[in-house]
Formats: sequence, C-alpha cells, structure tokens
Amino acid sequence: MTLNEISRKLIKNERKQYGLFFFSVVFAVTMVGAYGILQYSPTITNVLIDGGSTQTISQGMFFGSIFGIVVFLIYADSLFLKHKSREIGIFLSLGIDRRSVQKIITKEFTILFLIAAIIGLFLSVPLSFLSWSFLNLFLETQETAFAIGWFGFAIDFLFACFAWWILRISNRKYIKTVDIMKILKSTDTNEEAKSGNLFVLLLGCLLIPTGIVMFFTLQNIGGLLYTLLAFVGMAAAVWGIYILIIQLASIGDILKRHKSPKYYKEIVFYNLLKQKIRQYTKSIFVATLLIFFTVFGIGFIAAGFIDGYNVAINEPFDYTISTSADRPEITEQQILTLAEESKTTITELYRMDVLLLGVENIYKSGDTDWGTRVIVSADKFNTITAMNIHVPKGTYTLYYDSTMGYKLNAFYGSDSLIFNPTTKAEFRLSKNEPICSDGLFNSRSFFSSFLILNTEDYNRISAALGKEYKATSFLLNVEDWKSSSDFQKNILQMVIENNDGEIFTNWHNSATFDKTGGKAEYLSYAGNETRIARVWALYPLSKLSSATTQFEAFATYLMLLLFIAIVAFVSSIMVIGLKIVSTIWDDAIVYDNLRKLGMTRKKIKRLITKQMLFIYFIPTVLGCLIGAFTTYRIMLVSGVIYVGKTMELVGGVCGIVLFVQLMIFFFLRTKIIRNY
Repeated sequence: MTLNEISRKLIKNERKQYGLFFFSVVFAVTMVGAYGILQYSPTITNVLIDGGSTQTISQGMFFGSIFGIVVFLIYADSLFLKHKSREIGIFLSLGIDRRSVQKIITKEFTILFLIAAIIGLFLSVPLSFLSWSFLNLFLETQETAFAIGWFGFAIDFLFACFAWWILRISNRKYIKTVDIMKILKSTDTNEEAKSGNLFVLLLGCLLIPTGIVMFFTLQNIGGLLYTLLAFVGMAAAVWGIYILIIQLASIGDILKRHKSPKYYKEIVFYNLLKQKIRQYTKSIFVATLLIFFTVFGIGFIAAGFIDGYNVAINEPFDYTISTSADRPEITEQQILTLAEESKTTITELYRMDVLLLGVENIYKSGDTDWGTRVIVSADKFNTITAMNIHVPKGTYTLYYDSTMGYKLNAFYGSDSLIFNPTTKAEFRLSKNEPICSDGLFNSRSFFSSFLILNTEDYNRISAALGKEYKATSFLLNVEDWKSSSDFQKNILQMVIENNDGEIFTNWHNSATFDKTGGKAEYLSYAGNETRIARVWALYPLSKLSSATTQFEAFATYLMLLLFIAIVAFVSSIMVIGLKIVSTIWDDAIVYDNLRKLGMTRKKIKRLITKQMLFIYFIPTVLGCLIGAFTTYRIMLVSGVIYVGKTMELVGGVCGIVLFVQLMIFFFLRTKIIRNY
C-alpha cells in the first residue's frame, strides 16, 4: 500500500472531522466577508459620519468580531488536529520522518482550507445581499439599497490569508513537537494554573464597571490627556473581564478556603475546571466579548432610535409649517382650508416670523468662526411662551432646549459680532443671560435654539434684510395628530409645489456663505425625499413625519448593527459549541476513569452538564450584563432622555439571547450525553 493510498483511507475514515473543519472555514470566511461587504458598502459609508461614534463603534465591533472568528478557527483547527493525531501517530510509527509528515498534513490542510476559503469568499456576497434584503423587508428606505463594499471583500481575502498562515504555523509546530507515545495513548496533559483568589475575583468585578465609567466619562470631556485616560479605563475593563473569568474557572480554590464543604462536595468538577483553565479563559473571554457586541450593538443604535421617536411624538406642537419669504407665502387661511379638506380640526395656531443672520462664534479657547443663527423678536417669543422676558435694545438672549446645551460653547464672549448678509454690514450686540427651557418649541425644528432680539432691533434689521433670509413658521396643534395623515400629505405637497420641486437644502447656513465660502445646494425632491426630510430646515414637520424621519434616519444604522449583532452572536455560539465538544472529547478518559472508580452514569452525566453550564452560560451572563451596563452608561453621557425605554429593549435582547442559548444548550447536551 502506497503512502497516498494510506492517506486516502485515513481521510475516508475521518470524513466527519474533515467536514467539520471544512464547514468551519467556510462559515468563518463567509461571515467576515458578508460583514465587511456591508460595513464598507456605500450604503453604509455614505450615511456614517467619518470619525463619528457610530462609525468608530461599528468598525471596532467588526474587527473585534474578526478576532473572535479567528479564535473560533483556531479551536476548529485544534479539534481537527486532535482527531488527526492518531493518523499522525501512525505515520510516525511507520518510520516516516516528521518533515514528511508535516508536508502530508500541510498539503491536506492547505487544499481543504483553500477550497473552503474560495467557497466562503464566493458565498459572502449573496449572504450579505440576502441578509440585507431580509432586513429591508422591515426597514426599507431610499437610503438602504444594497451595494457591495469591495474594500470589505478585500479585507475578507486578507483575513483568509492571515487565518491560513496562523493555522499553518500552529499545525507545523504541533507536528514538530508532538510526542508519538502521547498520541498513541490518547492521554491529555493537565495544565498548571495559579490558585484562585477572592481578592482578585472582587478586583475583576470592580474593574469592569469602573473602567466602563472611566471610558465614557473621560472621553466625553475631550482632550488628548482625557482621551488617553479613557482608553486606560477601557483596557482596565477588558482586563477585569479576563481576570474575572480566570477566577471563576478557579472558583474551587476560593471555595476550598472559605466554603470547604461545598468544595469537597464537587471536588472533581472544580479540579476539571482548573485543569483546563487556560482553554476556558480564552474561549469564554472571546465568547463574552462577542455576546457583549451583540447586546451593546443593538442597545447603542436602539437608544438613538427610541429616544428620537419618543421625543418626536411628545413635542409640544403637532405641526411646524415653514416657508421662506422669497417663496409663495403659506397663509393661515390656506392651512385652515387644507385642514378642513383633510377633516382635521386645528385647536391652536401661532405664527412665528424669523430672520437668518450671521454670528461670529467665540469659543473658550479664543478661536472664532462664523455660523448662521435663527433670530426671533421678543414680542413673538413672549406671545407664544407667555414668559414675558425683557431684552434691552442692543442685546440678545440665547434660547436653547436641553438637547442643545452645546450651543453655549460658541458664546463665550460678552458680546457677539452680527453679520447682515444683504447689506454686508457688521455690528455688535451684547449678550444677556441665556434661557434654557424644554417643552416650549419642537426640538426637531430650528426652534430648538435661536437668538431673541429686542423687537425694535428685530424690526430695524428685518427692514434691511432680503426676503431669502426671512421665514415664517406656523406652530399648531390638532385634535388627533395620529389621524391627520391626509393633512400632513397635503401640507407637504403644497410646500414642495411652492418650492417648484427644487429644495434649497442648506438654507439654514445661507446667511454666512460670504464668510465661509459656502454655496447654495439644491436637490430635486423627487427621488431624494428621505434625505431632504432629514436635512432641510424648512421641511414641514409633524409628529407623524418626525417619527417617520427618525425611523428613516436610523434605518441604515439599525440594519448594520443588527447584522453585526447576528454575526457576533452566531460566532459566539460557534466558539462555545466547539469548546464544549473539545472539552468533552478531552475529558473522555477522565469520565472512563471515574466510571472505573465507581461513579455512576447519572453522576457522570451531571458532571458533564455542569461543565457545559459553566462554559455556556458564564459568557452569556457576563456578556449580557456588561453589554447592558455599557449601553446604560453611554446613554447617560450622551444626553439620552428615554433611558428606561431603551433599557427595556436591552432587557428583551438579553432575554432572547438567553432563550436561544438555552435551546442550543439543551440540544448539545442531549447529543453529548447520548455518547456517554
């Protein structure tokens, strides 16, 4: 019998193991490819802001998931090698030198990996398309059309090359150093591990929340020093997770010192944990991070969506209808007529006239630049709000709601330089104490912050200002806004017709074009409805349209993060599943010895179940808890209003994760127990 015939016969006998490894490589390459194609798709990159938090977090989760998938492949390869170990032993026992054995195994591995990687690369495109199309059934907007991100595909190719290189080195090292007698006897060497320590366990528990709080608090402050310290906090949290898992695997030592009866009652279980501590630590650590990505990814993007939606439906005015003065004017009578035709009853209606002026921003650092500001008169402000504020001549008062607190950053001076874009005149107005109040105006409109001028000053400036820098807004409430969709459609149609279907999308910046070098940007409304609804300051807002706009604004983010969460969760399942199979396979000889020592089959099954519970649910519980806490913390520093509603969703996600894990656990347990 030739060497090739021996190899083919051995491959045939181990076809299940070859199939498992082949599937693992196909899965890994396909998932990374589908993820990368979507992460770097124009659909995503055109929406994500460069350097923004969502882009940073999504890319961090992408490369974190790649790390987890690499670990998954390493486990798959190690399991593959263990099943091939007897084959390697046969080759060595036949007198074949190790270099030749390396060549045989490397050739088999390379061919198998290459075919699987090519299939994975080929499948990544249709998988990404099918996944995105499925999510599009629920979240379709104009901006969620599928497009291939070829840079992500290139990353997948590099990932496949890197994984092959890592596994090839690992395999060659294994064959080079393996002991033939160990292979033939199929024994397993226990690992030396440090003893568990209650203080280190508590330290790990403390480092995780402390590091997370440090990261988000210090990063929110800004500056190089605080940013560096923030990442120190993140490193501390990650280290805390790692040492906590080590101590949980060594929990027997802690119980031995403090609760010895419990330790001796389950001495076999605790010693099995400690013997495999390094393997447990790596797999559970990676699985914990992947489940953390699952929970945090959904919670992070859902926070903005839920908050935006609830803010929209709880605005003080049901409608904000605006038009610039250089366009056909929308009158109160027109609005009343449309409401009557749409069978909508208006209960309140206010008119607010506004101006656009340039204002020089003065920052704490002393830097300055120009920005366009909305201006209203004190009389109009008092009429609508009944606040009766007084604004002396030659001064202004900044109004903002709590979501616009950052506007204060541009008003560090005692006065401001004002620019009239029509006359090009510049003049100064002194600053009064700003007013912060919620519930007066709709936070989604340009009334979330503006400058209030003395009425005489307002009228004087208005007389010298061109119509293109003036606007009129009607703020109104209706009897039942949820049933006013016809009224909303009719108002929108009238506004678009008044603008001849061409929308001046950056009208809100137009007063400072001369200062910033900006230019007017127009978009045809047809085909750009979603984008115009988000960026046009004069878009006729209603609670209905605002809720829809929030949905459309977050649809792309939500779909991306949902896909990320699915990839991370599936990867965690694969890592844990392979670890369980590997562990039970390694400990088979231990179970045989325990049976010989008199342990009943029932107790051995209970021992296996405990090991599986530890491997399976430590990462599930830790990942869910840390993911939920991190989501909660980022919401606090981000000014999210409806924190409770988001946390309810996060709790639901954790429940789904736990339920799915339970189902998979019972399935795996049934399959494994049958063999023992």
